[in-house]
Amino acid sequence: MADPLLHDRLFLLDGSSLAFRAFFALPESIATQAGAPTNALFGLSQMLLKLITEYRPSYLVCAWDARGPTFRDELYDQYKAQRPSMPETLAAQWDLLPELMEAFGVVNLVKPGYEADDILGTLAEEARRQGVRSVVVTGDRDAMQIVDDDIWVMSTGRGVTDVRVYTPGAVLERFGVTPAQIPDYIGLKGDSSDNIPGVPGIGEKTAAQLLQQFGSIDEMYRRLDEVKSEKRRALLAEHEDVARLSLRLATMVCDVPLEHDLVEVVGRSGYRLPVEQVDAVFARFEFRNLRRRLREVSGDAGAVPPGAVNGALVRLAQERDVGPVAALLEKDEAALAFEARDDGGEGLAVAAHAGGDVCLVAPADAARAGSLWLLAAHAVVHDAKAQPGFVHAPVGPAFDTAVAAYLLAPERPEKERTLFALAGADDGARLVEGPAAEAAAATRATLTWRVAEAQRPRLVELGLERLFREVELPLVRVLAQMEAAGVKMDPYRLGEITARVRDRIDELADEVVRLAGGPFTLGSPQQLADVLFNRLGLEPVRKGKTGYSTDARVLRTLRDRHPIVPAIEEWRELTKLLNTYLEPLPARLDPATGRLHTTFNQMVASTGRLSSSNPNLQNIPVRTELGAEIRACFVADEGHRLVVADYSQIELRLMASLSGEPALLAAYHRGEDVHRVTAAAVAGIPVGEVTRQQRERAKATNFGIMYGLSAYGLSEQVDIPVEEARAFIEAYFAKYPKVKEFREQVIAQATQDGHVTTLFGRRRAVPELRSSNYRDRSLGERLAVNTILQGTAADIIKVAMVTVSRQLERRGLASRLVLQVHDELVLECPEDEVDVCLPLLRDAMTGALDLDPPLEVEVGAGDDWVAAKG
Repeated sequence: MADPLLHDRLFLLDGSSLAFRAFFALPESIATQAGAPTNALFGLSQMLLKLITEYRPSYLVCAWDARGPTFRDELYDQYKAQRPSMPETLAAQWDLLPELMEAFGVVNLVKPGYEADDILGTLAEEARRQGVRSVVVTGDRDAMQIVDDDIWVMSTGRGVTDVRVYTPGAVLERFGVTPAQIPDYIGLKGDSSDNIPGVPGIGEKTAAQLLQQFGSIDEMYRRLDEVKSEKRRALLAEHEDVARLSLRLATMVCDVPLEHDLVEVVGRSGYRLPVEQVDAVFARFEFRNLRRRLREVSGDAGAVPPGAVNGALVRLAQERDVGPVAALLEKDEAALAFEARDDGGEGLAVAAHAGGDVCLVAPADAARAGSLWLLAAHAVVHDAKAQPGFVHAPVGPAFDTAVAAYLLAPERPEKERTLFALAGADDGARLVEGPAAEAAAATRATLTWRVAEAQRPRLVELGLERLFREVELPLVRVLAQMEAAGVKMDPYRLGEITARVRDRIDELADEVVRLAGGPFTLGSPQQLADVLFNRLGLEPVRKGKTGYSTDARVLRTLRDRHPIVPAIEEWRELTKLLNTYLEPLPARLDPATGRLHTTFNQMVASTGRLSSSNPNLQNIPVRTELGAEIRACFVADEGHRLVVADYSQIELRLMASLSGEPALLAAYHRGEDVHRVTAAAVAGIPVGEVTRQQRERAKATNFGIMYGLSAYGLSEQVDIPVEEARAFIEAYFAKYPKVKEFREQVIAQATQDGHVTTLFGRRRAVPELRSSNYRDRSLGERLAVNTILQGTAADIIKVAMVTVSRQLERRGLASRLVLQVHDELVLECPEDEVDVCLPLLRDAMTGALDLDPPLEVEVGAGDDWVAAKG
């Protein structure tokens, strides 16, 4: 099954390659009753269904080889000349294949003079420029040359649905060369499938060895005398023209002049499977099993049973004011929806529906619409937090279909959890006749009711009802109030930091230019690579598609080799903070109050963790001096103080509790430094002799081991050789065998069940564990353990937030929650309530779950965020 990292990407399909794979993978006996061959159509349909259901692409495009010669035929008249003519049974299906793609809602592209992979490479590059990641699906190896962090290749295997995903690391592992070296690799060894000649006598192994030594064909011929084998050197010299021609033939063109740009090609709304169209084409080709599979797939969206929201059109009952709507809500639960007028009229259209064939709708101004939230206990809504006036509701809603959809299928992308997607309706559909705003509001209310009715039994069936009712629903209101409250910032302190950082950035830029021996654009990776590896002669670490890499990992490797590197690292860090926080934050402050209003995202992370956006406060550095200065700009209002509470090692405590590892439990019970205890246990030394370096290594292992940290990952984190990291992990499991048993048990149970469950009942499907692909299974193992620990931690802090909010209201306190970041909660309290809120916050957070070892919380108060943490 699919790596979630593949979700929400642009998928680019090589139709010609996939069609040939499908044809030769299945028997030609697959045909309609009339005898028309359909094996290629059937195989391609299987591929598409698997891709769409497992990988959930944001957009889909298919490119086809153009009929007639391409520019490569002009370069070499024997290009692909060895290929036999297309089999008759495939030729009979060929023109139907693009029709099949169209039925699936996939855009088809052809460009005379070019091959499909050239078109796909061009689209992938354009997508990268627009910040969109992509996956190229093909059976051709030459596509591996465009692989990088933003563009992956999904290579089809022998079977119709057997695939392998190639990242830069996977390409290097499989071929022994980097993606950027693939054209040179093919240029040396040739490619029999395309009749690219290559150098006689040079196979895959030798080609890889030569490129590992020289980097490229050009460099190899510049230093040909360094080839040790005299025979090989003579072969290369004799066939230099062939090698260079083969290199040109193997190089993809990524600037094909297409008639339309990417947005015009794929549209803006994203991909949705057009079930009726696909069903019709399956019926036409007599794919009975695939039609049944299609029904199963289409019924799974949002975990709502197929047909559950189908229903007749409703009748509009137009009221003069919201009185009847309020009366309906007061009597019993009803779905509530609002629609702003876009016809120049003022106010809103408000609709309420409680089943049956009638939907009430009425005009209302903001105040009258907001008054309906006094009856929130009976309101069934979709995404309550986004509704006008909800922040003033005295309680959470009776039901929220958006929250329910998230709990039922958290791994699904947000576009599949919209109200219309859940209802299986087209965006903008109307269930009633009437004025635009009234019809839209009535449609939303009706669909909300029907979706809710379908979701209720599913929540009970999957054991999610309690989590939904007691945690997620009340949390909606808590988050709405936090967003409305905002948090005060000190713009003068922020301005002083900004000015100082700008000055330091300028100083660093001057220093870097001086060390480089001349000016260049610091923000350009290509120009920086030229400075580091050409001007200064540093040895390159890794090569990407556009040249030698200068990413953070590479710079960390080069840090001690030249003083320019740490200067560049600091310049990058400061520039990022300046652009992300220091400069944008003042513009986001409410000019009247000086408060920042971020958005808290409840329905994004599959583990249940909260996040924030506009701005994202999760990424403010915690352990750097500058990060602390930025946090100190978050201040209490006059006459108030911030009270901050932070869980101590919550996920590590959960692992100790769930695994029952005696050594970890004992360390926590004794109040010892768990990381020092771990370092001492693994090294076999007394705790008092543990060095700072040993503790850091143990800390990285303690936290990383929960999520399947590899030896390579540990070596990168703490800067030690991979073999040393591997030995440390083995010693760790030898000392903490219960931790290893816990991981294995979680993985085994999740493989059997197909999902994992947190201690609070939150579910997450992990189909990757049943994949035949090793990479997918490894990812599934990490997701399974991560979800239980991180998901339970997320549930704990949500329970604490709901409890704190209720306690503040019940006691009539003016204090309020203003921030949640990672494992921290921040309250803003009047000075005379601080002594009440300190124990209130600690008790609510430690009491969220009875755990052994018990949850521990560090609480403090101060005038700003940093001061409150002491």
